[in-house]
Amino acid sequence: MSVIPVRSLLDSQHVLFYVSSIFGVIPYSLWAFAKRTVLQLSILGNVWVVCSLIVYSALYHVATTNYVKDDWGTQKTLTNAIGIFIIYMEPLMMATDMVAGMINQRQLVQCVDRIARIDNHLATEGILLNNQRLRRTTIVLLLLVLAFEAVITVYSFVAFEEEFTVYSLIWYITTIPTAINSVSRIWYVMLVLAIRQRFNAMNAHMNAIAHGLLHYKDQFVGEQDADIAEIPLDYLEKEIFTVYTQRRKQLAATPPKNPITKVIAVKPYQPGKQPSSSPTKSIELSTPRNSAIQPWTDAEGLGPARQYLPADLRLRVKIEQRLDNKLILICRTHDELCEVGKIVNRMYSVQMLVAMAHGFVAITAEFYFLYCSFTEQEVPILFRSAELFLLALTYISYTALKCIVPIFVCWKTKTDSHRTGIEMHYLANVVDECHCYEVVNHLSLKLLNHHLNFSACGFFDLDMTTLYAITGAITSYLIILIQFNLAAIQKSSSNSTVASNDTTTTAVSVIETVVTTAFADLVKLSILDLII
Repeated sequence: MSVIPVRSLLDSQHVLFYVSSIFGVIPYSLWAFAKRTVLQLSILGNVWVVCSLIVYSALYHVATTNYVKDDWGTQKTLTNAIGIFIIYMEPLMMATDMVAGMINQRQLVQCVDRIARIDNHLATEGILLNNQRLRRTTIVLLLLVLAFEAVITVYSFVAFEEEFTVYSLIWYITTIPTAINSVSRIWYVMLVLAIRQRFNAMNAHMNAIAHGLLHYKDQFVGEQDADIAEIPLDYLEKEIFTVYTQRRKQLAATPPKNPITKVIAVKPYQPGKQPSSSPTKSIELSTPRNSAIQPWTDAEGLGPARQYLPADLRLRVKIEQRLDNKLILICRTHDELCEVGKIVNRMYSVQMLVAMAHGFVAITAEFYFLYCSFTEQEVPILFRSAELFLLALTYISYTALKCIVPIFVCWKTKTDSHRTGIEMHYLANVVDECHCYEVVNHLSLKLLNHHLNFSACGFFDLDMTTLYAITGAITSYLIILIQFNLAAIQKSSSNSTVASNDTTTTAVSVIETVVTTAFADLVKLSILDLII
């Protein structure tokens, strides 16, 4: 079978590559990609990433200082420290993404090349991939990043900037670190989605073959097998029964060997005659095909199973060894995809750890100061976005999506990788031949060793259990912060009540002293008047 040309993964990621190169997320040659659509290492690209990192960090500090102005000392020292830590985690994430991009640039080239080879191998077996769907996904994610960044930055600038000057426009620089972090997350999501797409393509191909065989068997008009025609069997029972029945037939078709009782006649040598050949196993011949029968025309529902089906509906399907190469290729491709997934996990594990930490702290702080805004308490200058409900909700949604989308994609990819063995066993059950069962059972043991998992430096797995744990932690810490806030308010109220009571008691004592002194003076004057 000739190799069908496949549109590569990079061909569908032009927009993402150009945006990443302009902002300095990846250090590859822009000229080589534009001419040949390849990822080529470039010294100029690395210099551009380093210069961009320095410039972005300096401008972010200037913009943050200009935004806060002289309000640093109006809040408590602890509140300022927490606010500064959360605010400067954004350039820290940007630096982590850009430095990791330079360190892992060779690994990314390796991943793309291995995915391209996998696509070519799958194409030889008729498993074609549509990378345009992945292209649409990345474009939608980029548009979402642009929309969130524009709303948050413009809304904050219009709502909180007192004087609109040219220098005040430096506030828009603060959107660059979060945007770069989001673009880096899109690269991670794109690579994981590419791996998941190939798992799904293999699973869907095996499922299509199984359904095609079932469709043919439903229309089969030949003689049914007497052994299994009226016996209802489940999946495992069917496999055991089929293996036992077919092996019994093979033993029955093979003449038994009994060399002990067999008498060998010794004859003199006769020239010109060749010795008789040794006994061989009988070969099962296929049913002769009637040339008068009209070949069965192609019908809907067969899919890729068409090449394994006979042309006559009266002929029973005999797959035998024709599926071996396809199943072995799928098993090898599964192993290759798991290895690519491990490389991607090592490339982005540190970035995901920092991103999850920032998401947890930022969302918890935003929710807490949103509560303070609702209760008409003072909100620190660094969290003034909590004073506007829509702005705070947009910021929380944006931060949460940057954590939820990678976790969901990693979880679905891991789940789809486990489905390959299930689909392979389902296909063997539909084929229902002893040889196919043996091959699938052997390959399924290899699939069990192809373990794919995504984690954040091994601290936690990127799956739905982690999302549940983070949500529970945010809720718990938010309740604790609110309880501390209520206790502080209650203590402040009690202190003010005690102070007012002390003031009242002092005033009464002063009045009583004044009255007593005045009364004593009046008594003295009265006595003097009486004496005089």
